[in-house]
Amino acid sequence: MKNIKSINILFLSCLIPFVYACSTSGGVKDDIAGKYASTGENEYDLYKDTMEVKANDDEKFDVQIIATWSAAKKDDPERPNKNKKAGVWNNYGSDPVQVATFQASDTTLRITEPVTGKIKIFNVNTDKKTITQTLPDGSKNVYTKISD
Repeated sequence: MKNIKSINILFLSCLIPFVYACSTSGGVKDDIAGKYASTGENEYDLYKDTMEVKANDDEKFDVQIIATWSAAKKDDPERPNKNKKAGVWNNYGSDPVQVATFQASDTTLRITEPVTGKIKIFNVNTDKKTITQTLPDGSKNVYTKISD
């Protein structure tokens, strides 16, 4: 009888942390999933990007830039891209869906490039509802969660 009680206590002591971990990850999934918007500019252009993050069943996230808009600040018919006329917004389309893993220790989404092995890191702040991406040139894109 004592063996059965000790086995039950051991089983419950292992089960409780497991259940807690599963229930908290659902909350984090819900906090991260959604659409995010970013605005920015450089010397020549203004930018508006929209990113969508969807939770998967396998504890990962689908991350996709669903819209990339830009507009020239000044008219320049010699420019090599679509941004030739000031104030006209051009859509450069969407990016392919990428799969990200969530690192709870530093609250980041990480996407590993399949060919090069490089890792894109997105810092997640669930309190401020933002996702920040540091670009290779050191600049940062801050995406703020928007309501659907």
